[in-house]
Amino acid sequence: MTIYFVTILGLAGLGYLTAEKKKNYYLAAVFVSFVFLTSFRYAIGFDYFSYRNIYQNVAEWSFHDILRSYWYEPLFFVACKLFSLTGLSFSFFLIGIDLFLAFSAVWFIGRYSKMPWASVYFYITLQFLAYNMNLIRQSLAICFFLFAYPFLKDKKIAPFALLIAIGGLFHNSLWFMAPFFFLLRIKFFWKTVLPLCVCALGAYVCFEPVFAIVQPFIPAKYAAYPGSYFWYASGYEYVIPSLLYFILLYLFRNKMAENTRAIYLNSALYNLLISLFITKHFILERFAVYPFTFSLLAIPEILAAYEQDAAVHCQYGKKYRSILFLFLLFGMGYFLFAAAKGFHNVYPYVSLLKRA
Repeated sequence: MTIYFVTILGLAGLGYLTAEKKKNYYLAAVFVSFVFLTSFRYAIGFDYFSYRNIYQNVAEWSFHDILRSYWYEPLFFVACKLFSLTGLSFSFFLIGIDLFLAFSAVWFIGRYSKMPWASVYFYITLQFLAYNMNLIRQSLAICFFLFAYPFLKDKKIAPFALLIAIGGLFHNSLWFMAPFFFLLRIKFFWKTVLPLCVCALGAYVCFEPVFAIVQPFIPAKYAAYPGSYFWYASGYEYVIPSLLYFILLYLFRNKMAENTRAIYLNSALYNLLISLFITKHFILERFAVYPFTFSLLAIPEILAAYEQDAAVHCQYGKKYRSILFLFLLFGMGYFLFAAAKGFHNVYPYVSLLKRA
């Protein structure tokens, strides 16, 4: 676990001290750190060996075989095939993937975060980096969701839809996010939120009979999960972090910009509602991660607003430090909870040096 704590404290501390003055150098350090941490691992993540087997098997396939077997999400397998033509091993392929994942995160944070060092801190503590070390295909899809953010914010449906379509060819769970182009931009009012919550609770109570009806219409890989590890129910303690996140955002909603407030509040609400359903089946966690990505912008936006208040009025300095401590504590609590639960089998860290 030491390497995680060193990375969290090192990058957060470095960013706090230097990011505003030397932002590009700081983000370069973040990029290198992310790539090193995710590429130098061995046998962590539930799917590590599954991905290695896929890479080795696809190397023997033709492109026709790939498109015939995985026509609904072929891009990851095509990437495996293209990389295998170089003759390099799975470890090098993993480095290539990690370079792209790290670039996407750093690009998103560098361009849209109002406090980059805080976004980096939450990228690690809120488990986005851990996702990169297990759910590789979905992490690739998440990258395209990040790329689509400016088009969501600017109400440009065509490029948003295109990026969602392409990302879904890596992991088609992303396609379920297409309606969020409209849902996330609806103004957040309790008169509309309460009926949504009532409907969600009704669906939660009636989940099993409802799922039996819709099961024939969903992708086969999801319908086939019953009986597997990912079909098990999670405890209600898994809902608490999402609930706390939603409460924090709601309490500090007035510190968000007018053009992003609805997106951030709605995304927190949908993350909470979807997280509730993982107490039915763990597999549904995969859908909650998409709206949760906006935490990387929402929390820093709140903190930046308080920091600006403190810069203008000295008497607000203590309040800023208190709010900063509150959110940092939330992030670290989330991280410790995930580590204690062995989140996606990425804790503790195992490096290539310990390879058997």
